[in-house]
Amino acid sequence: MILRAKWVLPVSAPPIENGAVTVEGDSIVAVGPATGEGRDLGEVVLAPGLINAHCHFDYSHLQGKVPFHGSFADWLMLLVELKKQQTEADYLAGIQAGIEQALAAGTTTVVNIASVPNLIPQLPATPLKIIWCEELIDLFREEPAEKLVEAALQRPGIGGLSPHAPYTASPELYRLAARHARGRHWVFTTHLAESEEEDDMFRRGTGHMYDSFRRAGRDMADCKRVGPVQLLRECEVLTPECLVAHANCLTELDMMLLQATGTPVAHCPQTHRFFRRGMPLIERLQHAGVNVCLGSDSLASGESLSMFAQMQELSREFPRWSAEQILPLATTNAAKALQRAGKLGEISVGAVADLIAVPLAGNFDPYEAVVFAEQPVSFMMINGNVVRE
Repeated sequence: MILRAKWVLPVSAPPIENGAVTVEGDSIVAVGPATGEGRDLGEVVLAPGLINAHCHFDYSHLQGKVPFHGSFADWLMLLVELKKQQTEADYLAGIQAGIEQALAAGTTTVVNIASVPNLIPQLPATPLKIIWCEELIDLFREEPAEKLVEAALQRPGIGGLSPHAPYTASPELYRLAARHARGRHWVFTTHLAESEEEDDMFRRGTGHMYDSFRRAGRDMADCKRVGPVQLLRECEVLTPECLVAHANCLTELDMMLLQATGTPVAHCPQTHRFFRRGMPLIERLQHAGVNVCLGSDSLASGESLSMFAQMQELSREFPRWSAEQILPLATTNAAKALQRAGKLGEISVGAVADLIAVPLAGNFDPYEAVVFAEQPVSFMMINGNVVRE
């Protein structure tokens, strides 16, 4: 199949005006100027499918139901209590709605943190590539870490492991999950250094999160010593295969550790704004040589699961950044973070045929047409199959 478009935007190479992409099976076999053959998609930009590197489809039905009043720890506890009140039907409907929202907005691959993984087999088939990463928590649980990991390894549909965060997952759980994920070439991801309360808890043994967990009976022996990034470094889980989400509260040493270990970071722009956090550190992280990509997080803390919306929020955070600088965070950078560089997030020979067409809508710059897209995509192909026209 040959697809022609006003612009072909490979991301990993310069844009091609009046370009064409040839697809055979699930792969791209040729990219270049159009010769007149093939299917003409019209006045559109043909771009690689977008990658959401950190998502929680499970909470799609909780939008607007978990208000933030200034304390991240309190918000988290409110979310935990609200989750207990949800039925399987609530979760299933929310997950399906989230999947549809992602597809309409040009996302073809999602790293999803599964907090109710037993529901995965009940979901209808979807063309969206979802990497289901089971959320692992052993805080206040009687099961040993080994049993939790073993159960996740046997779960249908799971393709990744996600210890929740250093304050809810033990070092043993982190080490086991990382070892098994690496052995299976699965995604390994975690929340890290998300809030000032988390940083205060570990680094100084102070603050609301520290007090809340101490009162609840958590062993606080890992506090008052080093920050959360250093804790995971001591667990030897920070590697290029470890995708950390948020990374909002970092010292210079933390950034050096992320760079030295090759650990990528998934920034979630709308969630960053929801929690009224300061200027994101991603510009400094990039200058330090850390690979930064984008995620939507959940609708419990964001307005949209659209990666277009996340890129547009990033543009508001960094108005000097061009669309050409922003788009790689949702494409090539994310593919590299998932160990899929050259296969996902770009239009190149040998890459998987995950393609989207975005209307130019009067825009003369193909990068801007994609980053600032406001309409649903007019065409989508995943694994070489047309799934939306």
